[in-house]
Amino acid sequence: MTNVRRFLPILAFALSAAAHAAPPDSCTVITMDEVNSIAAGAATKVSPRKSGNPSQCAFEDSRRAAVIVITLREVQYAAENELQHEREILEKVYRSKVKWIEGVGDSAFWLQANKTAMFRKGKLLVTLTFAREQNAKEVDTMQAARLIEARLK
Repeated sequence: MTNVRRFLPILAFALSAAAHAAPPDSCTVITMDEVNSIAAGAATKVSPRKSGNPSQCAFEDSRRAAVIVITLREVQYAAENELQHEREILEKVYRSKVKWIEGVGDSAFWLQANKTAMFRKGKLLVTLTFAREQNAKEVDTMQAARLIEARLK
């Protein structure tokens, strides 16, 4: 009986870890070719920045400067509320209103002030920022968002 009690915490942890699995890897939700089709071949390297939840990845140029940074975060409850909370914070910080975008994920917005797009698909929140000035615009960022959304389940 004491052996069973010893393994109960391990079993509980394993079940908890399976229930809280990490989101998809942000480096695999879009390919180098897809990024380069938008950024005119600027990206040469994929650089993971954070793993787990949230997962963050940068596609970098030859000088190791970011071309685009993608962040995926899986929320456990009320993903739409989390997206609205992020929107409120960004609008307060940048003193600017977001532009809601139709046809990307369950809901999406673009904030011109910091040139960032964010969308929600199920329980995943995805943030995209083109660091390269030529691509730091709504059209390019939302094109990348649509490519990513197509890969997410």
